[in-house]
Amino acid sequence: MVAVVVMFSMMMTAHLIMLRHGSQAMQLEKANRDLLQGQKISKVKTDVERAVFTTLKKVETNLSDPQSFYRITNQLVRLSPHIVGAGVAFRPGYYAKMDKPRLYAPYAYDEEPSIKAKKHKSNAPNIVTRLLSFDYMQRDWFTHPITDGKSYWSDPYMDMGGTQIVTCTFATPVRDADGSIVAILFADVPMEEAVMLTDDHEEDFTRDVWMLLGLMLLCMIVLCIIFWRAVKASMKFRKDNYDVDREQLVSEVEKLKTVNRRLTERNVELSKMVQRLQQTTDRHYFG
Repeated sequence: MVAVVVMFSMMMTAHLIMLRHGSQAMQLEKANRDLLQGQKISKVKTDVERAVFTTLKKVETNLSDPQSFYRITNQLVRLSPHIVGAGVAFRPGYYAKMDKPRLYAPYAYDEEPSIKAKKHKSNAPNIVTRLLSFDYMQRDWFTHPITDGKSYWSDPYMDMGGTQIVTCTFATPVRDADGSIVAILFADVPMEEAVMLTDDHEEDFTRDVWMLLGLMLLCMIVLCIIFWRAVKASMKFRKDNYDVDREQLVSEVEKLKTVNRRLTERNVELSKMVQRLQQTTDRHYFG
């Protein structure tokens, strides 16, 4: 029982130490993860902006050829590892003289819009190119650059244009030769690109939890073994004491039997002596 108490105390002490160190390690890990997360997001934004600004020059030099934007947006999606959808949304009626729709927005997107899948594909992504099927005039990625003439990162939203996933959109104005804003060049970046860092850390956390549970299970097994051995030792101790007491009792009984037998024999001898004396006395007086 003393061993059980000592083992249990050691287990609780180790558990408290692990919790304290684990809390400190988790805080440090969280700080490092936040730093890496910020660096990763910054790198993704920089890469996306660089790819969009490079494509912007091609768009502005091909304003007279509206069909070329299918090819340009296709290349942007195909070559950028972070972009799963891209398009050029023009002001209403910009190509009316060319018999184009009032809302003309060529859009290219990957049929499998997963950054992980895209980065690990051995072949080129499956790019679909078509016109946007909805009214983009009220979308913030269109209205903000049109209004202030600056590039814009949107808040996360569900993209219904083709990818059908939660994305953020980077948009920048397209200007003609006179400097007037005629369209918006935009690129969709999935939110998984911003949270991809957390996957490995979740696996590490799960592994640490299983290790802690395994250690506690091992300690419980050791405690059970110690307790069982203590019970067996106690039972053996009682049995041994019982056997010793029984042997002593048997020995005392045998001794008493021996004494009783000797006393009985002595009484018989004394009785015989008394009879002989009585016979001798009778012959002496009655001759």
